[in-house]
Amino acid sequence: MHVREVFAAVEDRAPAPSAVEALNHALTRTPTAHLLTREATAGFRSEATHPTTRVVEHALAALAADTVALLTGPDAVLLAACAAEPCNRYLLRTHARRHWCSTRCGDRVRAARSYARRNQRTA
Repeated sequence: MHVREVFAAVEDRAPAPSAVEALNHALTRTPTAHLLTREATAGFRSEATHPTTRVVEHALAALAADTVALLTGPDAVLLAACAAEPCNRYLLRTHARRHWCSTRCGDRVRAARSYARRNQRTA
């Protein structure tokens, strides 16, 4: 929910300060540095070790870190809100004609336009 609120900045709406605070809180809850481990058969690996009681905190920290990377990285200009009216999702506009987060949203908008044109002709 807080990530969605922070993404609202792409629609020129300032996110609630509490959403930014919650995102920063998730980022600071767990260490993000991966530790070096070595197994005799597999060799060296990098892994985020954590107690199983903190799995949720690590997942939220990873989500928050990915959110920050997206909003501050080179793909931030591609982030857009889905143009389908009831949809509240966001997408990366990898093509200039892409306006919807999914085929389902695009089909729904096109069907609504077709229905409106048909009813306008009959009226």
